[in-house]
Amino acid sequence: KKIRRESVEIGGKTTEQLIAEMEAAHINISDYAKSMMENRDFVPGKNREEATLIRLTVADLGFKTSATTDQIYERAQTLGLELCPPDTGPNYRLKYKDQPLNEWVRIGMKQIAGSDGDPRVFDLARNDDGLWLDDDWAEPGDEWDPDAEFVFRLRKSES
Repeated sequence: KKIRRESVEIGGKTTEQLIAEMEAAHINISDYAKSMMENRDFVPGKNREEATLIRLTVADLGFKTSATTDQIYERAQTLGLELCPPDTGPNYRLKYKDQPLNEWVRIGMKQIAGSDGDPRVFDLARNDDGLWLDDDWAEPGDEWDPDAEFVFRLRKSES
């Protein structure tokens, strides 16, 4: 697949503002995604900034069969990418409104527990019900198919 580079503005909005903006845009929020946003580990950035996102598949990272969450994260970091801040998922969801039907894109981020206590990452999806901010289980040893798509942040250059 094609590796995509996109910019999204993150930070500067509270959890409540993010939820209200998604609801106003008729974006569905799964119960688990909402519980992640209500978790104390979900800390939106205080200041607005442009983040450069790199979207790629597990195969793009060099894994021909499957790879674990930890393997995917380690490979991304060796390629100059970093985990996305927690509010990347909701902010990217607000920007990415022309998502193709039946596409799922996971946010490469430090996992946040959902209401069940399991580690999860945000997932942007579109199905017959519309656009979703959803979630995926992301245990360190969970395996992902080669066509699973992730978004990571391009590491900021140190100047």
